[in-house]
Amino acid sequence: MSSPTPFLVVPAVAWTVVAGLALIASVVLSVRARRADAAAAPWDPFGVGFPVAAVAAVGGYAVGAVTVGRFSTGAAAFGVLWPAMAAMALVHVLTRCVRVRPTWAGPVFAAVGAALHGSLPG
Repeated sequence: MSSPTPFLVVPAVAWTVVAGLALIASVVLSVRARRADAAAAPWDPFGVGFPVAAVAAVGGYAVGAVTVGRFSTGAAAFGVLWPAMAAMALVHVLTRCVRVRPTWAGPVFAAVGAALHGSLPG
C-alpha cells in the first residue's frame, strides 16, 4: 500500500473538515428553522441542485481515480455520494447564512472532493 503525499492529504483533510462542518451546520439550521416556522423548508440532501453536483462529483472522481490508476466501481459509489451530499449541505449553509446562492459552489465543491477522494489510496 502506498502512502499519499502531504500535498494530497492536507487538502483532502481540509475538504473533509469543511464538508463535515457544512453538514452539521445544515442540520442545525434546518432544526432551528423548523422550530421557528413549521412551514420552513428543511435541508434536503437530494434537492434541486443534487443532479448537477452528482455529475460534477462523477467527473471529479473519474479524473482523480484514473489519474492515479485506482478506479473501481465499488469505491466510486461512496466517492461520488458523499461529495455530492456535502456540496448540497454547503449550498444550503451559504444560502441560509450568507443569503447568496452561488450556482457554481455546489458542483465545484463536489468535483474537488470527489477528485481528492478518488486520488487517495483506498
